[in-house]
Amino acid sequence: MPMKIMIKFCLFLVLTCLVPNGAQAEKAKKNVLYLNSYHDGYQWSDSIMDGVRSILDESEFKINLQVEYMDFKRYEHDAVSGMLLRLYKEKFAHEAFDVVMAVDDDAFMFASEFRNELFPGVPLVFCGVNDLKDGALKQGNVTGLVENFNLMQTLDVALKLHPDKRRMIVVGDTSTAGLAIKQQVEHGVEKYQPHLEVEYWTRLTLAEVLERVKVLPSDTFLFFIPYYQTIGGRFYTAEDVMAAIYRHSAVPIYTAWEFLLGNGAVGGRMLSGFKHGQQAASVALRILKGESADSIPVFKEPTGEYVFDYQVLWRLGITEELLPPNSRLINAPSPFYELPKELFWTIIVSFVLLLVVMAFLVTTMTERRKVERKIKDQLAFQETLMDAVPQLVSWKDRQGIYLGTNRAFAEFFGGEGSGNGVNWLAKNDTRDPEHVAWATGADLTVLSQGVGLRKVRRKLMDANGNHAWLEINKVPIHDQAGAIVGVLSTAENITKERNLEKQLLQSQKMEAIGTLAGGIAHDFNNILTSIINSTELAVGDVDSDSVTSKDLQRVLKAARRGGRVVKQILAFSRPSTEGFRSTDVGSVVSEVLGLLEASMPSNIRVRSSIAPMLDFVRADPTQLHQVAMNLCTNSFHALRGKGGIIEVRVDQAVLAKEDARILGLAPGEYVRMSIEDNGPGIPPEIIDKIFDPFFSTKDKTEGTGLGLSVVHGIIRSHGGGLQVTGRTGGGTVFEIYLPKVDKSDVELPSSGTFTIPGWAHVLFVEDDYDQLHTTPRLLRTMGYEVTAIRDPEEAIVRVKGMPHIFDLLITDYDMPGMSGTQLAIEVAHHVPNMPIILVSGREDAATAAAHLPNIRQVVIKPYDKDDLSEAISAVMNSK
Repeated sequence: MPMKIMIKFCLFLVLTCLVPNGAQAEKAKKNVLYLNSYHDGYQWSDSIMDGVRSILDESEFKINLQVEYMDFKRYEHDAVSGMLLRLYKEKFAHEAFDVVMAVDDDAFMFASEFRNELFPGVPLVFCGVNDLKDGALKQGNVTGLVENFNLMQTLDVALKLHPDKRRMIVVGDTSTAGLAIKQQVEHGVEKYQPHLEVEYWTRLTLAEVLERVKVLPSDTFLFFIPYYQTIGGRFYTAEDVMAAIYRHSAVPIYTAWEFLLGNGAVGGRMLSGFKHGQQAASVALRILKGESADSIPVFKEPTGEYVFDYQVLWRLGITEELLPPNSRLINAPSPFYELPKELFWTIIVSFVLLLVVMAFLVTTMTERRKVERKIKDQLAFQETLMDAVPQLVSWKDRQGIYLGTNRAFAEFFGGEGSGNGVNWLAKNDTRDPEHVAWATGADLTVLSQGVGLRKVRRKLMDANGNHAWLEINKVPIHDQAGAIVGVLSTAENITKERNLEKQLLQSQKMEAIGTLAGGIAHDFNNILTSIINSTELAVGDVDSDSVTSKDLQRVLKAARRGGRVVKQILAFSRPSTEGFRSTDVGSVVSEVLGLLEASMPSNIRVRSSIAPMLDFVRADPTQLHQVAMNLCTNSFHALRGKGGIIEVRVDQAVLAKEDARILGLAPGEYVRMSIEDNGPGIPPEIIDKIFDPFFSTKDKTEGTGLGLSVVHGIIRSHGGGLQVTGRTGGGTVFEIYLPKVDKSDVELPSSGTFTIPGWAHVLFVEDDYDQLHTTPRLLRTMGYEVTAIRDPEEAIVRVKGMPHIFDLLITDYDMPGMSGTQLAIEVAHHVPNMPIILVSGREDAATAAAHLPNIRQVVIKPYDKDDLSEAISAVMNSK
């Protein structure tokens, strides 16, 4: 018996050792509530969860981890927190938790605010929190980890790798975590300022960010905060956003979150979500084992390691030697790269070529089908894209009902936005029924013929009642089967371009007429010079009281009048700038008003307003006098029938960019001369013609039609602008803008007297046969000895042979074989001090002679004896 009992006892011990006690083998159960601020698939919070699970799964407890995704990246905290509270009250009504873990700021804020209602008395462990408020721990029974990244170490690396960078752009969003991280960045960059300029992009859409990064200067780099975007109902993760920025930007991108690496960031001192989660889980285990949450200090020290993307470093030309010690690389090349370089690059090039060929073939085959499918199927354009188009865009169905419009269309016609199937244009736009009727007919034509209308210009009224010009295109919309289902219309507002086009045509017309007039004037001036000189000589040969003398005086008067007409023609085509000096426009206008007031009839009043202390302009006072007199005379002719008022004003004006563009001037300060009358005004049908030469509404006995043409040419030569507008209540306003000169550039007028020189030997060179015989005779009557030569080459020979015999050279500008300026250059080689007078029928002779110091005077044909005498006196007295 004792032996049997001993055997049974031994068997019992063996079985006791082999079969574990049920109470000892089963782990204690613990319930942990895991509040995730975001959604499943967000890598940062997913990596934290992976770290949490790696610790809890290996613990001595059987953890029931209940995960709740709060989706605060997609929805505003305040908008959904109430709904979540109601949901969790129902859901957790019969739940008992041992620990609550809150991941990121939104979950921690929610748990702190509602813990007494949802899970009173349960310890709270937080992690991933960026903005830990001072009072957050006062609620008690709470501890955790602050997501504190080391910004300074990342910036130190960035500035070491890119010593030329002076500007950092922080890209993030306005989520709770995003704003908290922004505050951390603001505190961290203080030590780098003012050497590092910091700018924050936290309220921009992805499209706006992509447009900006395309044009960033080379001294800039980006610091990327986890950034979430929702566009057109589609959610873009932080990785998607960074990858998009990387594709569009040429500047480096840095970040402090390891889960973003591999999407375009260079790298930096990286926070690991996985390690962050492991630390948080370790804190939770300590509480589950019995420690008080309040006895566990909050972890605030920055964590992380240096991690960099090899591919981005390679793209930016950064070598591994520049990286901090113990840095970890991702995307580093495999040992395959250790092959001989020739073989490696042969394989790589072949592979790239193969990929290019394959991509080209695939793209060629699929893109055509893809584009065709989109064109046929896409009637509902993305509203954001359409509103960004400056053109007026609308689309209708076959019944003419508006399916949609863009913002530019709605603003132009005064609508509220897309039509949504209602023909709102027909209801709201009754200002221009003619255009509505035309648009309806054009749509029917496109629908019936299946052919679009291109670049049709229409004048119509906008929402403000202003007339505008639109360039309209209409094309049919096809469905997938090829049937026409509607009409797409686009229109461009070309009102400003049309006005500029009219100005350009006017300028080109004036230029063409001026070129023709200049050529005719040259030959005509030669003829008039011969007539004037010959007539002056003939007058001296007959009795002054004879009929012949009077006839010759009339010839001389008519020739001089012809010369003035030629100068008027040249004034609007190529006005001379020879008499330009610093001029007070107010003084010139005052002189004109003095002449006008003495000659105006009693039924016309002249009122003036000349501002004091006007800036000077660089101008020819005589030409400005002619401008003011011509415009005032025009106003007088408009008022002489019924009388009225002429108002003349001179003041300062500042032209804004748009007004200056219309006038063809640069923005800035100008002196403005305004001449206004309350007459009948200028009919709209002729306002584009008033500056044409020889155009006139007056009787042919009252004017030549050159007055306004001369005004236009003079103002253009002065670098100014001219604008004519109708006056409210009837009448016309001419406004002239002249660029001012600085006070320091104002030239004081010089006074001098000429004395008639004594005897001189003049060498006269002229290819025109008549002038070669008449002008020397005039010079001899003035007491000069003259040698007249027709060939410039012979003149050079004479000067070389007798360099000291001639005191003065008078030469024509336009001569065959050699011009007057070329002759002056040759003469200067032999007699450098010989003064020269250049005569020409062209105004541009003065420009050609400007750089030749031995040409002392330029005389423009036709000239008479007095003109020639004055020029010679000026030259000889200055020797």
